[in-house]
Amino acid sequence: MFEIDWKTPHLWRKTAGDMALTAPHLQGRAEADLCVIGAGLTGISTALHAAEAGARVVLLEAAEVGCAASGRNNGLVISHHSKALPSEIEATLGPVIGPRYNELVAQSAPYAFDIMRRHGIDAHQVQAGWLQPAHTDATLARARQSFEEWRAFGAPVAWFGAAETFDRIGSRYLGSWQSGPSGHINPFAFTRGLAQAAQRAGVRLHEHSAVQAITRAGSGWRIGCAAGSVHARQVVVATNALTGTFWPKLRRAMVPMKVFDTATVPLSSRQRAQVLRDNPAVSDMRRDLRYFHYDRDFRIVTGGTHTLWHDARARGIDKTRAMLARAFPALAEDMPEISEYWEGVFAVVPDRKPRLMRLAEGILFGGLYSGRGVALSVSLGREMARWATGQIGDEALPLPVTSLRLVPAQPVAVCVANTMHPVSRLLDRQDERRQARKTTTPG
Repeated sequence: MFEIDWKTPHLWRKTAGDMALTAPHLQGRAEADLCVIGAGLTGISTALHAAEAGARVVLLEAAEVGCAASGRNNGLVISHHSKALPSEIEATLGPVIGPRYNELVAQSAPYAFDIMRRHGIDAHQVQAGWLQPAHTDATLARARQSFEEWRAFGAPVAWFGAAETFDRIGSRYLGSWQSGPSGHINPFAFTRGLAQAAQRAGVRLHEHSAVQAITRAGSGWRIGCAAGSVHARQVVVATNALTGTFWPKLRRAMVPMKVFDTATVPLSSRQRAQVLRDNPAVSDMRRDLRYFHYDRDFRIVTGGTHTLWHDARARGIDKTRAMLARAFPALAEDMPEISEYWEGVFAVVPDRKPRLMRLAEGILFGGLYSGRGVALSVSLGREMARWATGQIGDEALPLPVTSLRLVPAQPVAVCVANTMHPVSRLLDRQDERRQARKTTTPG
């Protein structure tokens, strides 16, 4: 189910420009203070920040930088939890770690955009805010609560009623709230650009260097690949959805989910005046999520998932066309061609909170963002680098450090997560019918 054709160029790779890297596969023995496994955004950020702190860092990537979730996701850069409210985070994580994690999330989008500016990364970044619109009375109440809690926390947020939401998005909702410092990017360009910045900072990056085993070596660890090994005092594992078999049971700590993304041809100026007018990022509150933003050439980028993956491209394009017609009245009679389709895999966990897990003394796993990883991965990588270089201990990290946490009945959870979409769509339709009856009932 999770085989991805990462070699065929997709929209982000096609439009990224020259993002070449020189990162030969690992050969022979390398010595390092820190070995980072996985060159997605989490791993690259960890490596970059550790190198900037003076550490000798080796970064290993099994395939190519940007080929997996970090480089082929939808490109939303969001300072907001996946599902949870700030108060719910504090209730779960407690009065010390809860506010610390909320602060990390609140600052994650502006920090990611700052990293792009600081390192001169052209990721087609647009920091015009992220809107979360609500389509029912229940989701409107939840959206209002999100707005109120983040405003009380000090985050730059805004509230829009139905008319202003329609004016900004071009789609009919009851209202929306906005996270001001959020936005959207070309994630492939960002991932490759961040890797280039890490190399300039002194990180030794090796692509096509899949880790086969991690074994104890004196006071540190030996990280073995097919043609070489790294000997390091500390190890950070940042492999996420495509984790291999180098650490027992680690793959059972997450639920991989397969998704697709699509993009239209560039919209006309007349269409852009009516749809996503201020160039925001948008994702709504349906169970079967709708999300939209423009790329640099004003294509609408969106996506979804299939329960069955036969004829996936044709069916994905058909689904996108029907969804855009429902979402945007201005496009219903003048539908742009859906010209791009690609697939990817990301990882979720039941509580939708990222994990910091100590696999052994000196080995820390970090990640599992449940669909909100572009911004958060950069900030969490920074904190893991501070831990790996001895600047902070476990007690100062933004999440509790646990032992390996397996997903209960993980094979069943994977099957359920990847086949529940018809149920989500059915429940969404029921919600919409109930809301329509409320709207049309007199009195």
